[in-house]
Amino acid sequence: AAILPRVSCTCALPPSTVAKGQIAMRVEPIQQGLWLRLLDFKHPELQRKRPPSHGGGSLARRDRSVTKQHARAVRQRFDVPLPQELWERLFQVVSPGVLCNLRAACRAWRGCLDDPTADALWEMAYQHEWCFGTGRDWGTFTGSWRSRFLARWWAYERWGTRLPTVCTLMGKRAHSGTVTCVALGDCGVYSSEGTALSASDDGSLFQWRFTSGSHSLASSPHTVAQQHHRQCQGGDVRCPQRAKQFHGHAGPVWCLWCDPDRDLLLSGGYDATVKLWSLSGERCEATLRGHDGWVRSLEVMQDGRSAVSGGSDGLIKIWSLDSHQCLHSAGPPNNEARHSTHCLAAMEHQNVLLSGHSCLHHLLRWDLTTMQCQRSFVGHSADVYAVHAQGPASLLVSGSKDRTIRVWDARTPDGRCASTLRAHTGAVLDLKLRGNRVVSASMDKTVRMWDIRQPHAPLATFEGHSAEVHCVDFRDRLVLSGSRDTSLKVWTVV
Repeated sequence: AAILPRVSCTCALPPSTVAKGQIAMRVEPIQQGLWLRLLDFKHPELQRKRPPSHGGGSLARRDRSVTKQHARAVRQRFDVPLPQELWERLFQVVSPGVLCNLRAACRAWRGCLDDPTADALWEMAYQHEWCFGTGRDWGTFTGSWRSRFLARWWAYERWGTRLPTVCTLMGKRAHSGTVTCVALGDCGVYSSEGTALSASDDGSLFQWRFTSGSHSLASSPHTVAQQHHRQCQGGDVRCPQRAKQFHGHAGPVWCLWCDPDRDLLLSGGYDATVKLWSLSGERCEATLRGHDGWVRSLEVMQDGRSAVSGGSDGLIKIWSLDSHQCLHSAGPPNNEARHSTHCLAAMEHQNVLLSGHSCLHHLLRWDLTTMQCQRSFVGHSADVYAVHAQGPASLLVSGSKDRTIRVWDARTPDGRCASTLRAHTGAVLDLKLRGNRVVSASMDKTVRMWDIRQPHAPLATFEGHSAEVHCVDFRDRLVLSGSRDTSLKVWTVV
């Protein structure tokens, strides 16, 4: 039998039964006293209460014999691992952190899970939680899947169980206007070192560098002291430092995209242009012109050779990043310029581009080959401000003016709403989906973290901004948010 958290138990079936589709699994609650006996590593078998012998010696001996046979049978079933298909089903509704609970609960389970032959199980758990992460993370890590999973999980699971430390970036060396968009690089996965980018309506783009000492706060037993923030002042190495700056837009910058491996940064702004920057040279390499209104959203394809932009003119344009030419232009929806583009998200495995527009309470699904669109993902009661699809291959999330976040299943033709996340008291302005976690920013001045498998309530709520939060991004250890109060806040769990 496999032990699951939250006092539940499930029966293991032979692989042949699962392969034939004859699954008859029953989940039942376990009483607390029985649960403790089940987790006893000295006696892993269930100890059945013996019936009174009434003085009969033969009956007592027979009862002891039956008990020993039962214990031997339980130990034999305990040694048989769960079939891989059943684990895959379990990870769809239960956090893969159950493996960590099993390692801590029973010595026999720890030995089985630490065995090199169980590495495929850890690989499956990693895939379901992080979908193999980014390309850089996939290629640089060496070692077993177990060590890889545990290295990310210990910090990842702490969100919602302890208060994060906060670092505020504002003042002379930060933005002087509303922070409109942010992007975290490869920091926050296995360490807190790396870079991040931010842009503002003051027309500037900044690159920030995180070091290993950027987020260390003195430990204190007092709750307020644990969450008290630091402000970036001069050469304070405890705060992220501004490393580079980019100026060139004739007005506010509304969106950005970055690829450090290609030394490339893209930004779109109020001047109706998309600019390509060299990260190392801090200079503008090319300017893409074609929109009749400000550029509000950007999406770059996985091959890195083409980009999609959406503007306030309602047009969606596909650009070649090699020739710097417009390959295709579509829109506006219904040939009405009032449907300005709020957000974009590409799902290349389905050859689909998703877009949200003003005065439309649903998303549009565009065929990337023909650029024909159809109405899809209907459910919001107001404009859709944000959409993101960097998670499980079939899922995407959207945030709306109606103050809700919806999780959609893209495998259905019209898009089925899998769940609705409700907690914000203002419009959802931005969100990010990575693996099974969602982080959202709202006009209610808060940032919230969610687990899409537990939609009833957020895992954590971050309060600290004094105005609406316009943008957010996150990795395992870090959450980065930007607000109309001109500040950037870095929330870190340690």
